[in-house]
Amino acid sequence: MPVIVITGASSGIGEALALRLAAPGTTLHLVARRRERLEALEERLRAKGAPPRLHVADVRDPDALEKVAQTVLDEGPPPDLLIANAGIRGEGDGNGREAMEEILGTNVLGVLNTVLPFLPAMRAARKGQIAVVGSLAGYRGLPEAGAYCASKAALMAWTDSLRLSLAPDGIALSLVNPGFVTTEMTRRNPYPMPFVISADEAAARILRGIERKAPRIEFPGPMVMMVRLLAILPPSLSDRLLRLAKREGH
Repeated sequence: MPVIVITGASSGIGEALALRLAAPGTTLHLVARRRERLEALEERLRAKGAPPRLHVADVRDPDALEKVAQTVLDEGPPPDLLIANAGIRGEGDGNGREAMEEILGTNVLGVLNTVLPFLPAMRAARKGQIAVVGSLAGYRGLPEAGAYCASKAALMAWTDSLRLSLAPDGIALSLVNPGFVTTEMTRRNPYPMPFVISADEAAARILRGIERKAPRIEFPGPMVMMVRLLAILPPSLSDRLLRLAKREGH
């Protein structure tokens, strides 16, 4: 009976993943801050024959996530799949101190708070998979989004390193780098979102990558090529291209 833990499960990609993974015999542990959204999702999952365990917790709180992990492990074996999905885009000045503290606290430390408590048990069992949801924005600093891009770049480096450490223990680690996905968070974006896809389509692509145990799961293809190109161009040229794109977007 597979055991799956998902953070940020009350909306967006996390919700879509929960709905796709729900099946009789699957134990879903769903973590999010908003109880009412979790309870609404619970009803939909019960209808699919997979009543979930709900954990109301903020990933920024390491003690709360330690308690979640202990609850999961007290019930049975460590997760077969742990998806660290919770993340924020932030508001206001995306390059300021407040944004850095808020976004890094959730997008980076929140991932560590999610993953680290499970690692001893997963290593002892010598099995399991971890998926960390990052973003294609981690490849290059984008206008007015320094904190967000920095948080996702940090996840790229950290997961690359951790993946190598976990491989001898039989644990697979995937970094998920989506492009634009229609979610509660992105609906507020004041700029065009090329190649945008639905949360359900994103979830489908993520799960296909997890099934392959892909080190990186990145989509959609055209956006992947664009950000990788921006990352390798000389900064003077990539800066000009981004300034031009920003002007055209306005």
